[in-house]
Amino acid sequence: MAALRSFKHQNVTSLEEASNLLGKYGTRAVAIAGGTDLLGVLKDNVRPEYPELLVNIKTIPGLDYIKEDNTGLRIGALTRLHAIEKSEIVKKKYKLLSMAAHSVATPHVRNMGTIAGNICQEPRCWYYRNPECIFHCLRKGGKTCNAFTGENRYHSIFGAAKVSPTPCSVECPGKVDIPSYFSLIRDKKIDKAAGTLLACNPMPAITGRVCPHFCETKCNRNEFDEAVSIRNIERYIGDYILDNVAAIMHPPQKENGKNVAVVGAGPAGLSVAYYLRQAGYAVTVFDKLKEAGGMLMYAIPAYRLPKDLVRRQVKALQSTGIKFRLQVDVGKDVTLEDIRKDFNAVFLATGGWGQRSLGIKDERLLISGLDWLTEVNSGLRKAPGKEVLVIGGGNVAVDVAITARRLGATNVTIACLECREEMPAIASEIEQALAEGIQLMPSWGPDQLLQGNNRIKGMQLVRCTSVFDAEGHFAPAFDSSTRTTVYADAIILAIGQRTDLSFIGSSLRTERGLITVDQDTQETNTAGVYAGGDIAIGPASVIQAMAAGRRAAASIDLYLMKKRIHKNSQKVTMPKFNADYLVKMAEGKTTILPVSSRGIDIEDTVGFNLSEMEHEANRCFNCGCVAVNASDIAPALIALDAKIKTTRRILTAEGFFSAGIMKTSQLEVGELVVEIQIPKPTLGSQQGFIKFAQRNSHDFPVVSVAAVLSMNADRVDAVRIVLGAVAPVPLRIKDVEDFMKGENLNKKSAATAGNIAGKHTLPLAKNKYKVQVAKALVEKVILALCERARKGNISAKM
Repeated sequence: MAALRSFKHQNVTSLEEASNLLGKYGTRAVAIAGGTDLLGVLKDNVRPEYPELLVNIKTIPGLDYIKEDNTGLRIGALTRLHAIEKSEIVKKKYKLLSMAAHSVATPHVRNMGTIAGNICQEPRCWYYRNPECIFHCLRKGGKTCNAFTGENRYHSIFGAAKVSPTPCSVECPGKVDIPSYFSLIRDKKIDKAAGTLLACNPMPAITGRVCPHFCETKCNRNEFDEAVSIRNIERYIGDYILDNVAAIMHPPQKENGKNVAVVGAGPAGLSVAYYLRQAGYAVTVFDKLKEAGGMLMYAIPAYRLPKDLVRRQVKALQSTGIKFRLQVDVGKDVTLEDIRKDFNAVFLATGGWGQRSLGIKDERLLISGLDWLTEVNSGLRKAPGKEVLVIGGGNVAVDVAITARRLGATNVTIACLECREEMPAIASEIEQALAEGIQLMPSWGPDQLLQGNNRIKGMQLVRCTSVFDAEGHFAPAFDSSTRTTVYADAIILAIGQRTDLSFIGSSLRTERGLITVDQDTQETNTAGVYAGGDIAIGPASVIQAMAAGRRAAASIDLYLMKKRIHKNSQKVTMPKFNADYLVKMAEGKTTILPVSSRGIDIEDTVGFNLSEMEHEANRCFNCGCVAVNASDIAPALIALDAKIKTTRRILTAEGFFSAGIMKTSQLEVGELVVEIQIPKPTLGSQQGFIKFAQRNSHDFPVVSVAAVLSMNADRVDAVRIVLGAVAPVPLRIKDVEDFMKGENLNKKSAATAGNIAGKHTLPLAKNKYKVQVAKALVEKVILALCERARKGNISAKM
């Protein structure tokens, strides 16, 4: 049988003493008042961290009172629920609160429990409350809400609370708020979804095609069936943006008078240019090539990333006012120092275009994979040979191999140091290469080039036993007794790129061929100069380069304007999910052309149409918490437009409640509730409270409704209606309030109000019944208040 563990217990005599102790111990201390909730939590060892100290605030004098003045009612935080229930002042003028207090549990609990404790109680979810903390759910700092796919009869019917950043967003280098823009898609707000996506990813049409989408590997849906196809949803929204540029991508509303130069028009450079331009900067992008886009235009094959799409993306960026100076080689046509003199700040993103050396004899006879892809993207339509060997295991190597095969090579082989599981190339693209007849030789390294008559004959390979040492450093080891030969008339090298830093001079610090930067800000050692992308971290994904550009934009803005253009909001939201998420499996994944139809210039894949995109977005779990706020007092306080005074501030009751990790309110560490303040009711207003519980009235609510209504003649003049136990926080149903204002209430309009209350519900698999209960209770409380008003039974007299 569960029992309390040992802990320190300290009585305090003032709020200041309590706050100081709680602040000192942090999460290792907890305040106790009535103890009706906390003692059960501790006995069952529900919390992931057992408190070292219980701070007894019952011993603080002067917090147990019910007072009325000319502004309304004031209730001390330690006032017992029984006292509120029985108070003549409360019953006479604030009947709603008396009814709510009466509905709490049993007389014994009401004699012990306090009003502050009731509104701060922990979630009543079965998974959260399971003894011995078996389920490490979202509210405890975990990554999943177990109720989503498990027992959810008593959970939210209005969506999930975003407790913490979702696993998909955390894994995304760009930190895209994926669930939020999916929720907007489900609300048919495509333009707003596009805006949310652009806030972290300036080129989703591109990343929707070439990003490795690390996010999908962490999608919690993987544990249920398979990941949401985030890539294809992103691709659809990206294409939608390019189709509606004039409506979505605008120049800044105001210029700030500062200018920034960007050297390099690849993904990092285009990203920093976009975000700085949105902040009002005049941005000029320099690039030595004929067209902007960098690797996007010249290295990635057109069958993966159509070049017309890259041009459209660049044109969209130009439409915001970004200027491009192309075919300007910084270091030759103009010096970096000259650019620094003309601009307030500079961002360097020239990428890595050089081929890394293999270190074997006659290496000059090998073909650079990146150079060869650039030639193909510039019009070359000839395979480098009939028998082609590609050295390397990354995306460039796979692109080279597939391109050579499609251009007519009879046999193409990829040899790499890594074993199949360690290959850095995207797994789906490796599968694509195999499907096209390309041979894969993992765990083999180049040893000796074979020649004859001044022509390449092939390569002798040696078995690679490991690529990295125990500390994770690149240190390949070989078994020299195991060798093989691959005959080829063309060998293409794709083992990574190197940078050309000859243009930067001697002022910038470098290390191993890369510009040294602060990884959080992209700052170099020289004030006003920033760098990102391959030139700063080596070969990386497109989204990693874009993320570096966005970080640099924020840093440059802070440097020049002493403010930040991007803030990471921790605001609690209620993302919505689809009612049928459990039964909807993945349908209509990306269509890829048959092998026989694939070519060099035609895109391999066909993305989602609108219907498929919306369907896939509906599969998102949102990874929020669906535990409800089960406080009986909370909806009553919101309906009464109460305020909650703490040791640090005064909050509206509506703004007090939230859903966070080990939190049900906005209270911070060391902050305590001091007083509840309720304004004087309007003359003639009617108040009502109804609670539906599973068995007995003292059980926790399945649904509750609190309402305050005032009439002007036969029509509703003002109304506040709040539902309890239907969402992670008590929920005002403003659609119903808007409908009722000015309405002549009768059975028909009350029924309509009930239907409106259920209009935006999103029930889970096992709690659809709660929708009907909520609708019925809203209708019932409205009819009761209307009848009472007509009989002249005024609950609040001045």
